[in-house]
Amino acid sequence: MNNEQTQRHQQADALLKTVQQQGGGQLKIFLGAAPGVGKTCAMLNAAKELQQQGTAVCVGLVETHGRAETEALLQGCTILPRKTIHYQNQQLTEFDVDAALALRPNIILVDELAHTNAPGSRHKRRYQDIAELLKAGIHVYTTLNVQHIESLNDVVLQITGVRVQETVPDSFIDQAHEIVFIDLPPQNLIERLQQGKVYVEEYARSALEGFFSPANLTALRELAMKIVIEHVDDSLKTRLDSRGGQQHLVINDKLLVLISNRSTHDYLIRIGRRLAEKRGMSWLVVWVDTGQVQLQQDKARLQSAMTLAQELGARTEILRGPSTWQTIIPFIREERINTVLVGSGTRKWRWRKPLYQRLINSGLGLEVSVYRDPDQHSRVNHFIQPAETFLSDLRGYLLSTLGVALASMIAVLSKNLLDPNNLVLIYVVAVIISGLRFGAAPAVFSAIFSFFSFNFFLTEPLHTLTVNNQEDISRLVFLVIIGLVCGPAASRIRRQFLLLAESNRYSESLQRLAEQFAVADDQNVLWQALTKELNSALLAETHIVQFNSDNSYDIFPARGERFSGVDMAAIEWTRKQAAPSGRFSDTLSKSSWSCFPIAKNNKTIAVMLVRLHAEKYGFTTYDMDIINAMTQQAANAWQRIHLTKDLESARVKAEIEQLRSALLSSVSHDLRSPLSAMIGAADSLRLLDQQLSSEDRSELIDTILQESRRLDRYIQNLLDMTRLGHGTLKIERDWVSASDIIGSALARLKRYSPDALVDFQVNGAPPLLYVHAALIEQALFNILENAAKFTPPGEKITIILEQQQNTCTITIDDKGPGIPEALREKIFDMFYVVSDGDHKKNNTGIGLAICKGMIAAHGGSVTAQEGAQKTGTRFLVEIPLPLNQP
Repeated sequence: MNNEQTQRHQQADALLKTVQQQGGGQLKIFLGAAPGVGKTCAMLNAAKELQQQGTAVCVGLVETHGRAETEALLQGCTILPRKTIHYQNQQLTEFDVDAALALRPNIILVDELAHTNAPGSRHKRRYQDIAELLKAGIHVYTTLNVQHIESLNDVVLQITGVRVQETVPDSFIDQAHEIVFIDLPPQNLIERLQQGKVYVEEYARSALEGFFSPANLTALRELAMKIVIEHVDDSLKTRLDSRGGQQHLVINDKLLVLISNRSTHDYLIRIGRRLAEKRGMSWLVVWVDTGQVQLQQDKARLQSAMTLAQELGARTEILRGPSTWQTIIPFIREERINTVLVGSGTRKWRWRKPLYQRLINSGLGLEVSVYRDPDQHSRVNHFIQPAETFLSDLRGYLLSTLGVALASMIAVLSKNLLDPNNLVLIYVVAVIISGLRFGAAPAVFSAIFSFFSFNFFLTEPLHTLTVNNQEDISRLVFLVIIGLVCGPAASRIRRQFLLLAESNRYSESLQRLAEQFAVADDQNVLWQALTKELNSALLAETHIVQFNSDNSYDIFPARGERFSGVDMAAIEWTRKQAAPSGRFSDTLSKSSWSCFPIAKNNKTIAVMLVRLHAEKYGFTTYDMDIINAMTQQAANAWQRIHLTKDLESARVKAEIEQLRSALLSSVSHDLRSPLSAMIGAADSLRLLDQQLSSEDRSELIDTILQESRRLDRYIQNLLDMTRLGHGTLKIERDWVSASDIIGSALARLKRYSPDALVDFQVNGAPPLLYVHAALIEQALFNILENAAKFTPPGEKITIILEQQQNTCTITIDDKGPGIPEALREKIFDMFYVVSDGDHKKNNTGIGLAICKGMIAAHGGSVTAQEGAQKTGTRFLVEIPLPLNQP
C-alpha cells in the first residue's frame, strides 16, 4: 500500500468516526482520579450554566451520598423520578431509561457511569443505558473514576492491590465527544476524606490506610491525566485526518495478541489495548483451535476473552490448524504483523521451546512481548485440575489400562498361533486406539504399560520383568518406540478429525441453508428453513419473530404458549436497537431466550430467538459464527425475495398501464367508428329525407343496423372480458352436440359476414359436449369472425370436427396472410393486434383473448398454428369429453 492510499484510508476512517460521533447524542465524561474529587459537582455546575442559557437540562440520576454541597446544586433542576425494582423482598431504585427516552431532553445528567444496575433492570450496566440514550440523539453528561476503565484494570490492581469489578469498556469511552479532567491534589483529597466529606468516619479511616494512600492517589492521578491527554491527541488526529492535511508514515504497525482457552488472558488483552492506543496501531486478538476437546470452563473462558477484546475495540479471529505454531506463522506473514503479545504460560514438555521463544527465532523480524499474569499468585495452582478435567483424564487412563489388559489377554491366547513379532502389533493397536480416543498422555501411558505387560506375560522367563533373550529385548524396545511415536501421532490425527468434523458441521449447515434460500420465494419458507437449520446446528429451540406493519407479529414455527413480559421486552428492544439481548447478554438477561436481530440496511427485519438447554452456560465461538453467518444469509435472501416481489409488482403495474392505454385506444377507435357511421347515416336520413331514394334510404338504415350490431358485439366482448377478469362468468353446463354449437356459430356468422364461404366437415359421429353452449358458441364465433376478416374473397374457411380419444377437436383453417410463429402466443393477449394502422380490419384485440378464456373455463385449450399447405392460420380448439356419456 503506497503513501497516498494510506492517507486516503486514514481520512476515510477519520470521517467515519466524525460522522458516528455527530450522528447521535454527544457524550461528555467528567473524569476523576478517585471518589471525592468533585466530579458530580463539576457536572452539575456545567449543567447550571447551560440551563441559564436556555438549554433543556434534566437530572436523570445523581448520587449525592448525603453531601450538602451536592444537594444544594440540585435545587431548581428538573429531576427525573427513579424507577422502583422489586428484588428479593427489597425495593431498589435505578435510573429510568424509558422515562428519559419519553421526555427527550436536550441534555441529561447520569451519574456514576460504571455502576452495575439492580437485577431485573433492562441492562446489566449503566453505560448501556447511556448508550441507548445516545443512540436516541440525547446528549449525556456523566462521571467516571479512572480505576473503572477496563484496559487499566490490571494496572490499577498493581498500584492499589485491589481488583476493580465494575469497569467500562474502552470502546465506549472512545465515543466521548469530550472528557473533562476534574483534578484535586492528593493532599487536598485526603483532607476532605478526614473531614468526612467523602465517606463516613469509620469507612474513611480504613480507606486512608488502603486505597486512598498518597502513593496510590498520585499514581491514579497520573493515569487520569494520561487518559485525558491521549483523548485530546486522538481528537486532534481525527480532525486532521478528516481534512487530509497531515502526512503519515507509509508503514502502519499491527499488533497481534495471542490468547489461549486453557488460562485467563484478560490481562494480556488489556495490555494490548493500552499498547495499541499508545502507538496508534491497529490490533487483533487471535485464538488457534487445534481440535482439542474443550471443557465447558474452557469455552466460557474463551468467550469471555473474545467479548472483552471486542469491547476494547480489537478485531477478533479464530484460526484452525494442527498446532498453534504451524497456524500462526502463515497468518503473521499474511497480515503483516510486526508486534506480538503472548503470555508466559507453562511448559508442558520441558524439552520443547516455549512459543514466544520460537516466535523470536522465526526470523520474521517480530517484536515479541511476553507478559506474566499479574494476578497469578492469587489464583489456585493451575496444576490442580477441576473435577471435570480430572474425571475426564482418569476415565481415559482407566479405559487405556483396560485396553492394554485386553490386548495382553488376546496376545497370551494367541501365543502359540502367532509369531512373537506379530504379538507386538496387538499392543501397538491398543496404543493407537488409546491415542485416537483419549489423547496423547493416555497413549504414552498405554505404550509404557504395554512394555511391562509384554515383558511380564510373553518373554522368558514368564511372569517376571527379567529378559534373557536378545530378540525379546529388541521386541520390547521396538514396542515402546512404536508406542511412543504412534500414540501421540494418533492423538494429533484425532484432534484434526475433531477439527475437521466441526468445520464440516459449520460449512454443511451453511451450504444446506444456502440451497434452501436459493429456491425460497416466500419469507415464510425462508424463516422455516432458517429455524430448521439452526435447531440442527445449535441443538437448541429456535423461533423467528416477524413484526407486521400493524405492530402484530408472526412466529415461525408457531408455538402454543405466549411469551412472558420480560421475553417480549427483550424482543422489542432487539427489534428497536438492532442489537442482541436476553439470556447470556447484559440487556434483559432474565429472559429465557437469547434474542438476535436479523437486519439489512440498518433495518431490523425480524428477531431470532434461541433457547439453549439449561445446562449450557453460553454460546461458543462456533455457535456465534453460525448464528452470524446464517442471519446474514437470511437477511440477504429476504432482500432478494422482496426485490423480486417489487420487480413483479412493477411489471404488473406496467402491464396494467399498458392494458389501460390499449383499452382507451380501443374504446376511442372502436366505439367512435360505429357511432360516427350511425350518426352520419341518421343525420342524412333526417336532413335529406325527401331527397333520398328508397334504395339510398334502405342502405342508410342497413348501415345503422350493421354498425349497431358491431357496437353491440364490442360491448358484449367488453362485458365478457370483465366477467372473465373478475371470475364472475357463470358456467351453466348441459349436454349438447358439438355440431349444433358450430351450426349456431355459422348461422350467426352468416348474418354479420354474408359473403364468407365455409366448408364444414364432420369426421365420424359428432361428440356430445357437457358445456355452457352459449359460451362455446361465442368463442367459436370470435375465431370464425376473425377468420372471415382476413380470408380473401372467394376463399373458403374450413372447419373439421372430430373426436380423438377423450377430446373433441375443432380445427378452423383460413386463407389469410397467416401469423408469424413468434406472435402466435401473443394474439391471445388482451388488446393485441398483429396489424396496425389501416390494416387493423376493425379488430379490437379482445376477441381471441375472450375465446381463450371461455375455452379454458371448460378445461380446454385453443392454439394458433400454421395453416394447411403453409397458407393462412389454423386454430385448434380442444375440449375434454366427460368419461360417462349419456
